[in-house]
Amino acid sequence: MAKDKKEPVRFNLYSLNFKPYKEYSGALTNTSIIKQVLNAAFNLGEKKSHLVDKHAGNENKEARELFLTSVVFMHKERRVRCSMALLRAGRKPKLKKQNKFELIPLSELGEVAEETHFYIDFSKDYCIVCVEYNYHGPRMSDVEFYIRNVARDVLRLARATEITMYMDNSIDKTLSSLRNVLNIDIKMQPKKLEQLDKEIQNKYFSGMGQISKNLNPNFLKIEAMFQVPGKSVKSAELHDEANGMIRELLSVFKEKPLNIDSFDNFVVKFEDKEGNEEVLNLLHGKKEFIKYVDLSTITKKKHLYRLIETDLNVFVDSI
Repeated sequence: MAKDKKEPVRFNLYSLNFKPYKEYSGALTNTSIIKQVLNAAFNLGEKKSHLVDKHAGNENKEARELFLTSVVFMHKERRVRCSMALLRAGRKPKLKKQNKFELIPLSELGEVAEETHFYIDFSKDYCIVCVEYNYHGPRMSDVEFYIRNVARDVLRLARATEITMYMDNSIDKTLSSLRNVLNIDIKMQPKKLEQLDKEIQNKYFSGMGQISKNLNPNFLKIEAMFQVPGKSVKSAELHDEANGMIRELLSVFKEKPLNIDSFDNFVVKFEDKEGNEEVLNLLHGKKEFIKYVDLSTITKKKHLYRLIETDLNVFVDSI
């Protein structure tokens, strides 16, 4: 039996708003700004695309260089298909010669890049961004940083961007119903600690940062259990510190959802106000489209878009 080559391709959804500079207030819309940003970014410089190093000026981090690889406007649909590349830093892979056990450094051919596809719908007052989840490539945090860099530092149109993540499991619902935290399971890569807001990084994850410096692990994990198995939770056993931590973190994630990109796992088991046990899986709670695809059949960028076009249409119409 032939091996099934299909694998899941995930797309997450966000809303994007620009905050224009005062002199443009009322004159520029989200649509007009995103059009100018994408047109300018894809036509800047001799090499056609504008390159941005997300870690520029930080000597303690490897370069994270981003650039657009395609921008296709679909004016009738009021939508744009895009793709972004991340130049791979660190150890470079090699290419095996055909029929020979000999390796060629890929640097002889060019630079290795990871590509992420994303689509922006501007049919409403705000932009809806549908982003392919690519573990090794650019994330939504990279897309947002790149767009903000061009809008603010290059074109001087908007001073900031505002991102909201669409979720199936509402953070608001958890915040309103949470009575007592029972278990916490958090996992992340050490290098992603720096992506967190400084306030929560220093308050809750400073110990993980110290372990990273001393031991250089691939992953860090926090697993805390506040519930005795088989024993019901009583009011006198409320875990105020854990409750406060989770409430604060969820409030930050709600206001600045790109912090969620820092985690590989974030699961909280809690008791709600009705006494029921509930589980919040922050990463699995994202609103997403999942398609099972044989990627060898995707020969053009528009083929990937066609897979989620109907789902995106239905989602946009529903909000």
